[in-house]
Amino acid sequence: MDQSDIMRNYHSYIDEIKGTFDPIIKKMREQKNEKWVSIAWKGPIKQVLGYFKHAKIVSAIKWSSLPLLGQAIVILTGWYKHLPLWSIILGSVVLLFVIYYFFYVKRYIDKMATLGSPEFHVEALKARRPAEYAVWSTFIQKDHFTFNGLYDAFNTLLVPIKDGSIESVLQYSIGREEVLEETIQELRDRIEELERSVDGLAEDIDNSENSISYLVNLLKAVNTNIYRLTNGILDFDDLRFVSPFTIYAVKENKLTKIHDVGTSGGSVSEIDLSVTQEFEYAAVSAAKEKSNDSFISYPYPGRVVVAFSMKMLNNERWVWCFHFDESDKRALSLVISNDIIESRQIRRLIHAFCLILHKNMISKKEATQDAAAEQAN
Repeated sequence: MDQSDIMRNYHSYIDEIKGTFDPIIKKMREQKNEKWVSIAWKGPIKQVLGYFKHAKIVSAIKWSSLPLLGQAIVILTGWYKHLPLWSIILGSVVLLFVIYYFFYVKRYIDKMATLGSPEFHVEALKARRPAEYAVWSTFIQKDHFTFNGLYDAFNTLLVPIKDGSIESVLQYSIGREEVLEETIQELRDRIEELERSVDGLAEDIDNSENSISYLVNLLKAVNTNIYRLTNGILDFDDLRFVSPFTIYAVKENKLTKIHDVGTSGGSVSEIDLSVTQEFEYAAVSAAKEKSNDSFISYPYPGRVVVAFSMKMLNNERWVWCFHFDESDKRALSLVISNDIIESRQIRRLIHAFCLILHKNMISKKEATQDAAAEQAN
């Protein structure tokens, strides 16, 4: 079967189904966003009245339920024994009717959610059978699509010219040209959409590769520092695996710079915390807060300082400050954005190394003091 035969078969299929599907789709579009619950409660009224008219409501009662209804009437009679008998009977009839009508509405809603039923309503289908509605929603959203229109489009392509007049030839050619132009435009739109998706995927891949590279380099630096620690030569200069940094010691009401690694050296040596400043340094904010949270300041355009407080040995407290440019994607990712690893974990890593070095400093200081005491003796 060649391509032409396949297209003619599709043309025949569409001709067969257009009369079935188009009325349903049209009805769905007309009912879209209508309030269906009120219709469900009002809809059965005419039918119930028809039952009364033809006395069919009596035959619709399930007589097997009468014993239960009898017991209910007896109970109600006990409750309302002071009421006239006719009012009890009337109340029982009304109660019976309400119960019957409730179940009738439930059946009516099931019909509203059934395709092909005269009571069908698309919003009831959406509420009661969402999976089935999802199949039809595509047709509902496309306001101008019909199978009859699709059939006419196929006619333009497949039905041969009945006469050789210039008008027929032009009409046939224009129809084919319009269909082809629409197809070409749809393909162009699809290509543009795919190109945007490819660009987004390429950007995601680049970001992923950069993230992996940042983590690999970070692990290498940590691994090197562990070896240097084992060999007894780890120093503060080795902690520059994220960015240049400064460390301030919090003493009484002042910040005193104790380390400056890799920066231009322009950071102030001492900051009085009691003095209110127009521009508050990130280090000052971190010192006042006394938590492990990070604080950001921009000392000048394009430059970023991120500071956090660290609880050290002997009840001391230090403030660590990262220094880097806004264009430093690696530092931004590790210290601020949390897109590779939680920045809190980076701060904990820095804190751990600082505690190790601080312990070494204390040990060396105590050893020096012991040696001086021995010499004095």
